[in-house]
Amino acid sequence: MNAPVALITGGGSGIGLAVAEHLINQYGWRVAIVDIDAARAAQEAARISPHNCLGLHADVTDYAQQSRAFLQAFEWGGNRLDLVFLNAGIGDTDSMYKDFAIDERTSLPHPVDLRVLDVNLNAVIQGVHLARHFFSEKNNTKGGGIVITSSVLGLYPSHAIPLYSASKHGIVGLVRSCAPVYLKDKITINSLNPMLVHTNLMPEPMSSEFHTPEQTTPMSTVLTAFDAIIADDKLTGQTMELAMDEVIFKQQPDYSHPNIKSVLGQWGMWERVAEPLLPRRPGENAEEVKLPAKLVIKAGVQS
Repeated sequence: MNAPVALITGGGSGIGLAVAEHLINQYGWRVAIVDIDAARAAQEAARISPHNCLGLHADVTDYAQQSRAFLQAFEWGGNRLDLVFLNAGIGDTDSMYKDFAIDERTSLPHPVDLRVLDVNLNAVIQGVHLARHFFSEKNNTKGGGIVITSSVLGLYPSHAIPLYSASKHGIVGLVRSCAPVYLKDKITINSLNPMLVHTNLMPEPMSSEFHTPEQTTPMSTVLTAFDAIIADDKLTGQTMELAMDEVIFKQQPDYSHPNIKSVLGQWGMWERVAEPLLPRRPGENAEEVKLPAKLVIKAGVQS
């Protein structure tokens, strides 16, 4: 049987690169790393393993480029795709608090630069869409896993970078919402929500100030989270908070009022409203997402 195949966006550095090496060296997977820097992707792929790692170039905000990378990875892997790690991301590129430029014709500010949403959320939605297609329509054995890099700022607010925080909150909502439906199609979807990990995304003031082991989350915690995902092919709908040496399965808040719980719990009614958009008849689209056996995992500690 061919080795399992993964595709990783933002795979040329940081978390994406570390996960690629982990999957290849620890599990014997084949991995396609997708990066906006073509030279970096090719160089890192050649360094890791010329046979088991493929470097691909794509700007994930361009759907044609991202979909081409999916197809290249699928064909290179022997017409299979087992896991998609949507990891590419950027920080805020504009301010919600002041005007950087004024349109002289209207005396109004120029539109907010939303590239952070294009990369961190819109491209992720397209990546999930493509992953579902390959898992359900192209794989000989149906199913697969989706993992998305969110952030602790997808769980908590940040007044300093509100657009980034909004994009990462969107990922959490997407994961929790899609999981019950995808589970019926043997597709899992989870998010990683790390605290500070040293990557290219970390701004210089943070990199200088939060540089000690007591202040940053080690890459080993990220890899422990991936180990948990690979070990349990039913693990889905989870937002995995990564802080220091702990992987914490962060549960969604309790309903604040019985009416909210009652109305939102009427899945059949909601499925009738959205019937044209769903894959099956109302009442047949979702499975209950179950909690993992352990809600906290220590990095380096066997479960």
